[in-house]
Amino acid sequence: MKKPIQLVMLVDDSNLDNMIHTRILKKSELVEEIIAFEYAEEALEHLKTKDHGVDVIFLDINMPRMDGYEFLENYHKLPESQRAKTLVMMLSTSSRPGDAERAKKFPHVIDYHSKPLELETIKTLARAHFDGDC
Repeated sequence: MKKPIQLVMLVDDSNLDNMIHTRILKKSELVEEIIAFEYAEEALEHLKTKDHGVDVIFLDINMPRMDGYEFLENYHKLPESQRAKTLVMMLSTSSRPGDAERAKKFPHVIDYHSKPLELETIKTLARAHFDGDC
């Protein structure tokens, strides 16, 4: 049976968080493939490839070299064809007031959640955006 979400991209400088989120995504049985990047610049380069196929990006805010907001600014400079069907969900441990509101100002950001990613969040995402029966 085809899974509702074909490709998820994790963008987080923490290997541990990427490992935990990968396990949760696999456990959901709603995601076909998962790719992870520790550096936002590398994730952006991947998105520049033709037909990258990414359905959802789970994006950390606080990262070295390029933070989540800088990623979003650069992401929105990509041609529409490279970001057309991709949804972005922010994941963060940040408790700074205003982070969620700032993130949601970007058009492709659908939500903001505290880490770690939870199984119910994936199910809700699949139901709302991918016709996932869960």
